[in-house]
Amino acid sequence: MKKLIALLMALVIVLSFAACAGKTTDVTTTAAPDASQATTQPVATPENPVIRLATTTSVNDSGLLPYLLPAFEAETGYKVEVASAGTGVAIGYAKSGDADLLLVHSKKQEEAFIEEGFASTERLSFMYNFFVIVGPADDPAGIKDLATAADCFKAIAEAGTGFASRGDNSGTHNKETAIWESAEIDPSAESWYSSLGKGMGDTLTTANEMKVYALTDKATFLSMKDSLPNLAILKEEADDMKNTYSLLGVKADAAAFAGTDVSINTEGANALIEWMLSDEAAALIADYGKEQYGEQLFFLIEK
Repeated sequence: MKKLIALLMALVIVLSFAACAGKTTDVTTTAAPDASQATTQPVATPENPVIRLATTTSVNDSGLLPYLLPAFEAETGYKVEVASAGTGVAIGYAKSGDADLLLVHSKKQEEAFIEEGFASTERLSFMYNFFVIVGPADDPAGIKDLATAADCFKAIAEAGTGFASRGDNSGTHNKETAIWESAEIDPSAESWYSSLGKGMGDTLTTANEMKVYALTDKATFLSMKDSLPNLAILKEEADDMKNTYSLLGVKADAAAFAGTDVSINTEGANALIEWMLSDEAAALIADYGKEQYGEQLFFLIEK
C-alpha cells in the first residue's frame, strides 16, 4: 500500500512539472515606440463639448476643414459644428449668437465686426491662398496674359463674353466687387453679367454650364475640377488676387446679447483658435493638397 501511495505521489509531481513546462507566462517588455501601432488614449469630454464654427464656403468646400477638424476633435474631445456660408452670412450667424467663432476672409467685414463690439479677439490672420479667374479654355476675352485681375475684368467687360458672380456678400463676392471698382466698371446692369446669390460650388457649376468666366478661390476650383470640363484656370497669383483668412472669437458679453439667452462657448472657441494657430495645424495646412492635387493650396502667414 505504501509503495502504491509513493508511486502515485511521484506521478503527481511529474505531471506538475510537465504542466509548468507547457504554460506560457505573460511578460511585460519595453520596446521602442512604433507610431504605426500607437493607440489614441481616451480624451476627457469637455464640460461644454460643442463648438459652433461659422465659416466661408471656400475652406469647407475645398476639403480643408474636413481634413483638419478630425485631428482637433480626437485630441481635445470637442465636437465642431460647421456652418458654411458666405462671409456676410457667417458673420450674421455670429452677430445673432449662433456661432462661437468665425473663420472668414473679408477684411472690411471683419473689421466692422470688431468695431461693433462682437469680437473677443483681434483679427487673427494666419493663412492665405489665391483667387483665380476661370473661364472657357479658349479664353474668348483674351485674359490669360494680362497683368492684373482688374485688366482681366476690363477685357471681359469689353468682350461681353459672360461672367458668373456669387452675388452673395461673401468674401469672394466682396473681392470681385473690389476688382470691378478698381477697373472702374459697374457690371450689375449688363446682360452678360449674372449675379447668382449662390455659394462657390454652385457658382462654378453654373459658370461651367454657361461657359463663362468666374472668380473663385483656387482650392475650391481644384476640388471640383473633374466636374467642370468647360472651365480652366486662366489667371492666378496676380498682386490683386491674394485671399487672406482670419479667425475671430465671438464676445460672450457683447452688448447686443444683453437680455437674451445667447450662450457662447468661449472656452471651446479659444481651444480651437489655439489649435488652428499651432505648429501641428500649420504642418497639416501646408501639406494639404499636395497628394491629391499635386500642389499646396493654402499658405501660412509668417509670424
